[in-house]
Amino acid sequence: MFFYKKYTVFYIITILFIGINAVFSKELIPFSLPWNDNNTADPGILNLDGRDIPAGKDGFMHILDGHFFDGAGKRLRLLGVNTSFSGNYPTHKQAEYVAGRMAKYGINCVRFHHTDTSRAPRGIWKSGAPDKQTLDPDNLDRMDYFIYMLKKYGIYADINLKIGREVVEGDGFTDVDKLPTYDKGPDHYFPRMIELQKNYARDLLTHLNPYTGNKYVDEPAVAIVEINNESGLVRAWSNSDLDKMPGKYIEPLQNDWNDYLKTKYQDTESLRQAWAPDNPGGGQELLSRSLNGWTFQQIEQGKGTWKIVPEGPEGQDAIRVDVTAVGRESWHVQMYYQNLALQNGGFYKVSMRLRAEPARTVSVGIKMNHDPWENLDSTATVEITDQWKTYEFAFTPSQDDSNARLSISGLGNKLGTLWVSDLSMISSSPDGLPQGQDIQSKNIAWVSRKSFGENSIAKKRDWIDFLVQRESEYYRDMNQYLKNDLKLKSMIAGTQLNFGSVASQLENDFIDIHGYWQHPRFPNKSWDSIDWYVNNVSMVSAENNTLERLMMSRVAGQPYTCTEYNHPAPMTYSSEAIPLLAAYAAFQDWDGIFLYSYSHGNDYERKSINNFFDIYGHTPKMMAMPAAFNMFVRGDIAAGRETVTATISKSQYNDQLFNNNGNLGFRPMMDMGIDAAASYQHKTALRISDAPQETSNPDYQTTRRNMASDTGELLWNQDSESNSHVLYRAAKTKGITGFVKDSPFDLGHGMQLEVGETIQNWANVLLTYIEERDEGYVWLLAATGYHENQGMIWKDEEKTSVGNNWGEGPPLVEPIPLRLTIAASGNPFYTNTGARIFALNNVAEPEKELDNVVHTQNGDLVINLMNDPKVLWYKIVFLKDAEVGDCGEL
Repeated sequence: MFFYKKYTVFYIITILFIGINAVFSKELIPFSLPWNDNNTADPGILNLDGRDIPAGKDGFMHILDGHFFDGAGKRLRLLGVNTSFSGNYPTHKQAEYVAGRMAKYGINCVRFHHTDTSRAPRGIWKSGAPDKQTLDPDNLDRMDYFIYMLKKYGIYADINLKIGREVVEGDGFTDVDKLPTYDKGPDHYFPRMIELQKNYARDLLTHLNPYTGNKYVDEPAVAIVEINNESGLVRAWSNSDLDKMPGKYIEPLQNDWNDYLKTKYQDTESLRQAWAPDNPGGGQELLSRSLNGWTFQQIEQGKGTWKIVPEGPEGQDAIRVDVTAVGRESWHVQMYYQNLALQNGGFYKVSMRLRAEPARTVSVGIKMNHDPWENLDSTATVEITDQWKTYEFAFTPSQDDSNARLSISGLGNKLGTLWVSDLSMISSSPDGLPQGQDIQSKNIAWVSRKSFGENSIAKKRDWIDFLVQRESEYYRDMNQYLKNDLKLKSMIAGTQLNFGSVASQLENDFIDIHGYWQHPRFPNKSWDSIDWYVNNVSMVSAENNTLERLMMSRVAGQPYTCTEYNHPAPMTYSSEAIPLLAAYAAFQDWDGIFLYSYSHGNDYERKSINNFFDIYGHTPKMMAMPAAFNMFVRGDIAAGRETVTATISKSQYNDQLFNNNGNLGFRPMMDMGIDAAASYQHKTALRISDAPQETSNPDYQTTRRNMASDTGELLWNQDSESNSHVLYRAAKTKGITGFVKDSPFDLGHGMQLEVGETIQNWANVLLTYIEERDEGYVWLLAATGYHENQGMIWKDEEKTSVGNNWGEGPPLVEPIPLRLTIAASGNPFYTNTGARIFALNNVAEPEKELDNVVHTQNGDLVINLMNDPKVLWYKIVFLKDAEVGDCGEL
């Protein structure tokens, strides 16, 4: 085990600068940003313009030409954060400080999340009440005052309605322990659950905030109301969550299913003919080599052994797999049967007997046995106990493949033993309409996820269409209630893409999505505070990353937001999340981005990186916020000039959803031949239209080397893992995020950045223009790298986990040695008078002026911060010169 407490690194750097070789030692700097720094009267370096004070002073946010505008008709972009659980309920004094500090760092919207998940003091429900229908008066008062203070500082609110609420017996339910987590799925169709959602919306939104004097339905500072977070009927079904519920919770869905079929087919005979089985199979056994035909595979850290032993349920032969080391991914230990010839639309039944010690979850599926290794049907996930049990699966390949494989996967995330016996795979015929079921009797059974593969193509297609239609009806009904019954004037979001279908989300005012790079993994128990890991990988070097997935999911003609995003701690590259998201959201012309989360609790006084997501104590992330504000809200990074568009009708979208067996994780743009590399070079959008339009898409490169935006302001290079980086080259914001081996870098406008040696060969350097003052043109430079808490104890050398040993603050942060060179001619930053450099303290005030760091060389201005800086951020003043134009007008 590798214990890492304080990192002191001695560097020897040869600096070619006026003949001087510098040798220095560098330490991580303990540095925290005070939680109660709300000095906005004289904000100093963090003078972030473009904010309406109070929020909504000119009226409600509205939509024009597919984007958000404020009440005065000015384009409005939201740079937001989430507050969660008790973080939504600060004391009045805390609210005053927290709102001011948020404003100082550029935050202009707060998303109130997990308000309904818990009882007080962590949630909105009154503690001790038998139901979840009574709002806690103390927490409601705290939330009211917090929103009042946010409004005062020019910060909008995003109120979430249904998030983590789970019904209880006092609400009139039984067997509540058998419902899915947070009641996701039935909350879209079960009448009593929807009634409770509407009642809560009424009680909260028509409540009068005594501090603002407005009900929330009439409050222009409430920019957004979200109906149901990360929940969808299609997704709940595809995850098999509905399969596990008691029948009484399925009855309303089955009634709706029968109504759908009655409307579509009118009579039973028409339905029977439509659902007639297709592609009848001959019953041929495909696993002719039985147990000996299986291959065992170990990948990277995943390790194990396998053998054929007489340990089957009746003493017959069985495959025994012993997993001896877990991998980074669950599929890093798996077994498969290859060289299967499968037909598009064919029907294949698979059966096997399984047991495991300890109990575990495994995945069974069919996929290509060759590049690009795509799944040929959705993978089934089953829970295996220590008792032998027969499991049956049905698969319908999405295409012909003469070299496919049947896989038993998901073994690489848990130690233990799996036994497999009595394996069979036969070609068969799917089911149509069973005898005894008819439209008139309304007794046609719903299609469980487990039985989905056993049905004819037409029946399966009807079921997917029905789920999308029923999900859409839920959002249509909730929108009508909020707008017509409650008279809500705020913009409404439904749920997030990949949780709800695109079709259902078009019922709402705008489209929302969530994304996390390297979300925490929990090998054994969900949200185990000790047994977890976060892959310590910078996103700049990764193809198929989270950001490009978000960029390739935008829907044309609709405002687009990402209300949850983060690169979780303790990842040592995690500060990259802020500028990468802000820069490319601006380039893609999105309307809102939100970090998850500012805080999960109201212990705002903490000064450390104390969990995966909270940024309020995460020094490098907070230091990146001013540049993010300027890139995204101020608009330093221009929107792309051209758009790569794929057009699809709603019925075609449903076809793709059917081809993926209801799994919402598919990417329509990529399935239609658009390479994800396009999203770094042009705006990208999926157009939903029942009349597909002819589009003329701009050219783009598919190679990953130096992918330049069509504005010339962004460049993402992925030519090698050790040299991947993103350059920001806009007139008012410049810098680099990523690996710095190929320093120096051209930042445009005659500016060159050289980065010295760093702990990880990685840096996050952000230089952003603040304003013109009498003294000159003021810029903020924040340069950080590796970071961790004091006393943080790593579990491994790769730094993937600290268990519950997070350590204490203030965080330790790596300062970055660097040198800026500004060209002498034709450059708006250079002045003959020169520049002054100030080290900033933890409230962003100049602490001292740095001597002997500004020079001229061959007429160029050189700012040399290579020599043991011991500073994380700086104020740079380019002194005024009569021959130089106003930097603020670039």
